[in-house]
Amino acid sequence: MSIPAASLSTDQALPSFYYGRQTKPLFAVESLLSAFLPASSPFALPRSTYYRFPPTQAESGLILLEEGIASLCHAENNMVISTIFSPSLLGLIDGYGVFNGIPEKHHCSLFAETDLRGHWIAHQAAVEILNAQNLWQEMAHVLAQRLMVLSMRSQEMMGVDSYLMVRTLLTELADYPEAYRRQINVLSFIQRRTNLSRSRIMSILSELRKGDYITIHRGVLRTIAHPLPAHF
Repeated sequence: MSIPAASLSTDQALPSFYYGRQTKPLFAVESLLSAFLPASSPFALPRSTYYRFPPTQAESGLILLEEGIASLCHAENNMVISTIFSPSLLGLIDGYGVFNGIPEKHHCSLFAETDLRGHWIAHQAAVEILNAQNLWQEMAHVLAQRLMVLSMRSQEMMGVDSYLMVRTLLTELADYPEAYRRQINVLSFIQRRTNLSRSRIMSILSELRKGDYITIHRGVLRTIAHPLPAHF
């Protein structure tokens, strides 16, 4: 059978993934990045590493993501909340907690799905720029769109059988830019987004490989059939 390379644009994948890409308020994001960059310093995070947002006002800040794919994770268990593509801003939730008296509560951590590059700006400096340049409306656009994506994703992953979880996440991953996708281990990608055991995920991937539905090389998704089987 002929199997296309791992690049699909289809509503088979998680709707929140495509909704997030199609509705991303790029003008607002770029306006904020342009305003923040002069007061920022370089930031980089290697692939497959975590970044814990600092818990104090003196260290709190925003990450201006200019290159790469990151995941926001629950700080307690590292389960993925949402996947963020550059360009974007990160650290908004924890920054709010630090500056509004929420004691020692780590809400999110950041995981580098790929090598990340960007800048960092102190939270207080960012607030001063937002006030001075009247950019709170742009920030509201970013937050509102992200909240909608998070709401959609939480609904999509509730009450879904294990194969459908794997199927939809494979289709999502297949649509990532190839340069980024080649940096992502498919097993880890699925495991950090579900409560499925490693053995269950490997069993499903093994059966899909036997059926020539997917090709995985050194842990990286290389090709995927269109469509994947509806049932396991």
